[in-house]
Amino acid sequence: MFFELARLALSNLTRNRSRLIMTVSGVIVGTTAVMVLLSLTYGLQRAAESGVGASSALTEIRLYAPPAFDTRIEDAPVLDDETLDELRQTPGVQTIIPTVNFYGAGELVAGDYRSYAPILGIDPALLSTLDLEVDQGEMRLGPGEVIFGGQVNQYFVDPESTDYEPVTVDIFAEQIELRVTSYSDNRQRDIRLRPSALLKSGTGLYDSFMFMPLDDVLDLNEWVTGETVSRRDLRYDQAIVRTTDREVTQDVAQVFRDLGYFVEDAGDFIRQLNNFFTTMRLVLGGIGGIALIVAAFGIANTMSMAILERTKEIGVMKAVGARDGDVLMVFLVEAGLVGLVGGGIGVLITYGIANLVNNAIQQAGGTGEGGGIFFLPFDPSRIGDQLLVIPSELPIFIIAVATIVGLGAGLWPAVRAARLLPVVALRSE
Repeated sequence: MFFELARLALSNLTRNRSRLIMTVSGVIVGTTAVMVLLSLTYGLQRAAESGVGASSALTEIRLYAPPAFDTRIEDAPVLDDETLDELRQTPGVQTIIPTVNFYGAGELVAGDYRSYAPILGIDPALLSTLDLEVDQGEMRLGPGEVIFGGQVNQYFVDPESTDYEPVTVDIFAEQIELRVTSYSDNRQRDIRLRPSALLKSGTGLYDSFMFMPLDDVLDLNEWVTGETVSRRDLRYDQAIVRTTDREVTQDVAQVFRDLGYFVEDAGDFIRQLNNFFTTMRLVLGGIGGIALIVAAFGIANTMSMAILERTKEIGVMKAVGARDGDVLMVFLVEAGLVGLVGGGIGVLITYGIANLVNNAIQQAGGTGEGGGIFFLPFDPSRIGDQLLVIPSELPIFIIAVATIVGLGAGLWPAVRAARLLPVVALRSE
């Protein structure tokens, strides 16, 4: 019975093809707009998540002890060798790498150019556990050696210039010195740096940092502050925790929070990122949904016109035994088919738009210099060569929404048709 009614509905739709095409076109525009905007948010989200770093970044936790002067925290935990040995026994912890910050304002000097970079002191024996990739040089830290973050060499400037023009310095070809100043008497000291490695750019936090041996940083802190640091009672500024698996990172982070430590991890950032893009999807989806609402009015108008044109036909159907539910079903199927067909075509068009846009980005050249798209500098590698990303479940969702919109728009006209009295319908002209 249902298939007979569906066949009748399909036959009725094709009677006025020009009106059908215009009605379906409204649905196509609405579904395409929604799907393109949602695909854009998925592409931007993937690009943003890739900026967090490789999967190893999701197994990293940065651990900080509360400052000693914060009297609001009773029995505040510390980060010393004894405590770190205990924390290493926490289930899910692979290793813990303590670090010390350089307390001075170290200025990098390369000829006429200057720059600044935070310095972390680390035990050279634990360096390999950071899982960092090297772009140039060798991953090692001997006495007096320095490892540069992937972007430290890119932001040198000429202090005499009135315009800010970053300069990239070849750290292995240029002589680079670290200029430090004593707090007590403002003495300056220039230390010649021996670069051992330049990290690959894209490591997030470590892009702008320099690594030095722990003892070297402690010596510099003593010289800058004028205070002796006891190696026996050393308290670290922070510790980098590596977990055994990304799945346990959040559990380990919560254990440390419960112990009173300040904790940062990539999972926090990703959750905030996901919340932001969820909100963006709702906003952009709502904007695109306006076109679907307009299309719904078009469907409702088309179905209302169909009732007026086929009133006598409805009377005949009821006179020969059709029930109200049968008439209702015919008109609902017609409205649903308009939404289904429009949604399906909209999905196909979106795939075509996505391919065109993504191919244009891939062929744009995109070094950020000279290359670009629409005459703008653009680096496609930053978004993985895909600006529009269509998840596998999105087409199904879009088609379902379009069909539901069609059914919703056609419901009231279908009810009106089902309630027509046979005698009144047969007398209409």
